This record gives sequence, structure tokens and C-alpha cells, in this order.
Amino acid sequence: MSKEAAPKRPNILFILTDHFRRDSVNPNETPFIRSLAKEGILFTDAYCASPLCMPSRNAIVSGLYPSQTGVCGNQAEPFGEALRHDTFPSQLQEAGYRTAMIGKHHYIDRYGVGIDVVAEDQTTIEDYGYDHVCQVLDDGENLKNDDVYTRHLDKKGLLGAFREKLAGFDDTDMIHPLEDESDTVDGFIRDRAVEYLEGLEGSQSFYLNVSFVGPHPPYWYPSAREKYRPEDMAEGVADDPSAREQTAFLRAAYRNRCSVLDGYVRELVGTLKRNGLYDNTLIVFSSDHGDMLGEFGIWDKRYFYEASVGVPLIFGGGAVRGDDRGNRGIVDRSLVSHLDLYPTFLSLAGAEPSLRSPLVGDRAGVDISGRLEGGGRPRRRAVFSELATAVMVRTANWKLVYDSQCGGVQYLFNLSVDPKEENNLANEPTYDGVALRLVSAILNERIRLSQYSHLKEEQRMMRVRVDS
Repeated sequence: MSKEAAPKRPNILFILTDHFRRDSVNPNETPFIRSLAKEGILFTDAYCASPLCMPSRNAIVSGLYPSQTGVCGNQAEPFGEALRHDTFPSQLQEAGYRTAMIGKHHYIDRYGVGIDVVAEDQTTIEDYGYDHVCQVLDDGENLKNDDVYTRHLDKKGLLGAFREKLAGFDDTDMIHPLEDESDTVDGFIRDRAVEYLEGLEGSQSFYLNVSFVGPHPPYWYPSAREKYRPEDMAEGVADDPSAREQTAFLRAAYRNRCSVLDGYVRELVGTLKRNGLYDNTLIVFSSDHGDMLGEFGIWDKRYFYEASVGVPLIFGGGAVRGDDRGNRGIVDRSLVSHLDLYPTFLSLAGAEPSLRSPLVGDRAGVDISGRLEGGGRPRRRAVFSELATAVMVRTANWKLVYDSQCGGVQYLFNLSVDPKEENNLANEPTYDGVALRLVSAILNERIRLSQYSHLKEEQRMMRVRVDS
């Protein structure tokens, strides 16, 4: 299909996954996704605002921490209408962008409710700033609820068999029960995203969030896509010898699911190129959080270990111009937060990012759009993440987790010498000074984002001097 001249403002294709580990972006497991970084920017130290689906996704779209939005868990009530109009997709709409969300949003949790989310939630999700919404639940939510994907399966007479397999799933068979990849949840999302991109007409800039379900459990994958086997996994995959076999089995399935997604990202980028959209499109790849995948015997997210709170973050596509010499393939080791996407996307759109929400206080995000043209690196002294009553702070060398409900400092790691987080220094008196400094950083950040005053009172307070 022929396209009109590319608009000056870049298109934005935001590819979001679920449970995708940072270290799964590598030349073997996900060669195409990794190749995006070779033509763009790979942020090696990016973090989610919360290592849990619903808090993380609401933080991304709002640019606010869970403690600011009130969405602190997967059973939280969604934030209100006024804040939905203050999301970055809403602001992109105001700036003249065509906006769309295809796949899993998880702004609202619907596990076990038994509703048709298209009928119940469509208007609400559109209210987050989307002109076009294609809601797809993950494999778990769709056991009891209906969406566009279950309608697709029902039309083909496949829904009963799918739900029967899902209800009896026991982690012993990771081959997906449906043979056609277009009938798997991520294959379905891929197809809808390709259709959307191929249907675009005119020169209006677009923002498209393609949100895949995988590699969220269950880690099942199409049989034809099997690349990794349990025997391919490294030795010592679990501390408990009795758990090694199952750990190797699940890790192989997980990596196969990531490999499948790598192919789907390739197809999306190929669609951009076929339709003359690639050269003016920023492609951002990330995940809502990681996956412990058996490390320390843990099968979940909800932890501040690197495997869970760390996320992949790649800026690629034709809109990445490179540095002043045209060099691309930048590896950036700056501390970066998902909250930085809010001001970055709006800056690229020519919209003035609102650093203060009129509802809940300041935003913590840093505009990193300058990196797309070889500008200065993001300058963060620390990055923070939240979950329930716990807060993580990560600096260049240190990570601390503080939980006021569980006695204070829970973890203290010197990542410069202990990148695998095997030596917890929280109870070592030698490091009390380090812990105090990091706890103070958490306190300062909380006060900065939650308390403010009118200018007159602020100036008066600045003149107050407290003698020690």
C-alpha cells in the first residue's frame, strides 16, 4: 500500500511484553530484538516502577509511582477518570496523534469475574487515551472472561478445547494445544497489530502499543517453534537437586516462548518497512517486569532482585538518528526508569510534558529523548521501585530494599562486586552508613514527590536555618 510523505513528528511503536527478563534479550534467544539495539540504544540498567503487572502498567501510562496512583496491587481499583485524561496516550491524542492499544492492558484486573470485557470495559480503556482498543486478556483471565480473542476461538469452534486444557494445566506439557499460531494469544495479537499498521492511511503520526501476553505463565508455545530443550539449560539451574529437572524444563519452555515473540517483533518491524513507516518510527521494546524463573527457588515476580525488577529497554527504528557522527548501536549503562517513558514520548511528540500531575503531585520521570540524536546521557543518581509497603533504591553500585512493615532494611547489595545478589549486607554493621544514606534517599524522594507548597511559603521556608 502506498503511503503519503512521512510526518515530521515520529511515530511510536511501543512493544510491551509480560514477565520478559532483561537477560533474555541476547543474540541466541532473541536475535531480532537484540538487533534493534544494534541500530539504536540498549539501556542495560532499566527498571520498572513496580515488579507486578497492574501497578507497573498503570505507572508506565501515568508516569507516576503506585504510591501516587493508588494502584499498588493486581486487585486494586483502577484510577479515576481525571487521571486517565492525564496519561501520556491522552496527551498524545491532544497533540494530534492517532493512538491505539492492541493486546493486554491490565489497567483493570478481571481474574475470575466472568464478564465480557469488550462490553464492560471498552469505554473505560479508551478513556486512557486510545482511539482504537483491541482488548486481549492473558491466559488465565480468559478462563472465565471473554474478549476479542475468546470470540475468535469461539467462532472457530476452539474455545472449549482451549479452556479445558487451560483449566487442567499442570506444568508438565508446554506445547500449546492449538496448532495454528494465529490461534494462540500472542499470534492473535500479532495479526491484529499487523492489520492495524497495514490499514493506516494519511500522514497523521501514530502511537501504537502492542502488548503481548507472553512470556507470562503458562510458558506454552507452538510445537513448531521449539528451539530449546531442558537438556540445553545450564547445569545447576536450581539449588535443590530434586528441583533441577523441573527448573530446566520450565526454563526451556520460557526461552521458547521468548523466541516466538522475537519472531513476532520481526514481523511487526517488517510491516513498518513494507508500508513505508519504518524510517520515521521509534520502536521501543520493554516488559512490565521480569521473572525470577527459579532463581533462589522463586517462581514469580514481586521481588526486587534484578531478575524481577530489572526490565529490557531498547529504543530502535528509523527515528533513532545516532550521535553527531551517525553512530548507532549505543549501549547505555545509565539508570533508567519506566517512568521516563512519559516525558520522553511527549517530548518527541512536541508536547510539553507535565512534570506535576494536578491530582497527585510531581512526576519523577526524566526526558531521555535527546539520546535518540546522540545527546547527553540520562542523569539519575538513583532509581526507585515500589511494591506493597516496600521500596527499592538502586544507585550506581548499591541496591537497598526498605520495608517499614517488616522491620526496616531488608536487603543491601553491592552490585559492583555482587551482581548475582548472593551476599545480603543488610545486617552488617560495617555498612550501616551506606544503608542510612540509601534510606535517606528514599525519604527525600518520597517528600519531594508528595509534598509541595505555594511559592510564597516555599521561599519563606528556604530562609529558615536550623542550627545543629
